[in-house]
Amino acid sequence: MPAKKPVDIDDLIINDEPITEAIRQGAREAMKRHIMAGVPMVSWADGQVVEIQPDELIKILNEGYNA
Repeated sequence: MPAKKPVDIDDLIINDEPITEAIRQGAREAMKRHIMAGVPMVSWADGQVVEIQPDELIKILNEGYNA
């Protein structure tokens, strides 16, 4: 098995798009799972914990979630 190339932290800071996109994809997947399960997703908004209902999650995904 070949050795992995060391990660250059400076490169990650300069080009953070792959990390940001991975986080976005994870959030989209979490939303889809909550929709399929029919349960609200818990989030943080305006200094408070909020529940986002599955129907609202569908709207967010359909509008092209890109936070």
